[in-house]
Order: sequence, then C-alpha cells, then structure tokens
Amino acid sequence: MNGEKPSESMERPLEVLCAVQLGFASLVLALIAIPLRPVVIKPQLLGVVILAIVFGLLFTSFLLIMILRGQNWARLLFIILFFIGLPFAFPGILLTLQKTPISALVRLMQLSLQMMATILLLQQPARNWFKSVKLRKLMNYQVT
Repeated sequence: MNGEKPSESMERPLEVLCAVQLGFASLVLALIAIPLRPVVIKPQLLGVVILAIVFGLLFTSFLLIMILRGQNWARLLFIILFFIGLPFAFPGILLTLQKTPISALVRLMQLSLQMMATILLLQQPARNWFKSVKLRKLMNYQVT
C-alpha cells in the first residue's frame, strides 16, 4: 500500500449496496409491469405518457447511483419520495387488482422492494456511512 486511503466502495455498508440493488430490481419490475397495465391511453397522450415513464425511470436510476456514490441528499430525497408516494400506492394497487391481478401483484412487489430499500437506507450503518462520506469531503476541502 502506498499510503492511499481505501476507496469509499470498500467502506460502503452492505445496507447501502442492498438498498440500491433493491431499487434497481424495483425499476426492472416497473419495466415488466408496463405491458401488464390495463390502462387505455388516448393516442394524443401516448407521447407524454412514454416521456413520463422514461423520465421516472431515469430520475430514479440517477438517485440510486448518487446514493451509491455517498450523496446523502439523494438518500434523503429517495426516502421522502417513498413516503410521499406510499399513501397513493395502495388505492392504485387495489384498483389494478380488480382489473388485472398479475399487474397488481407486480406493483405490490415493487412497493415491497422500495420499502425494504428505504428501511435499509434508514439503518444506522447506512446513516453513519453517509456522515463519514460527508466528513471525508469536508476534511479534503480543508486540507487543500
């Protein structure tokens, strides 16, 4: 070893890695669920709907990558967005259950994966790691 400090990925707790993996698994399920949805879209709105889906997938992927890089703002935004969306998820799942039970099951699995990811990001090892990343950045700014 030539005096280099270990990289952040070596110190990253398992909770953060698992949370990000669960988040990406939820995105894969979202892609699988798209053709299962019973919603009939008017042709005039098809472009807007496709754009919204792509934006949502890209934004969530961006948040997950930033979480993996130790950005606490991304962790907090992910958690906040989960809790904001939680009350709206259940009525949507119940409505979908009446029309296509398979789609409702996929949406419920997505919600479960997102809930597990959120719980992992709230665990003490994850919180401590984000604090240490921030402290390390502050120390580097003060040294140079």
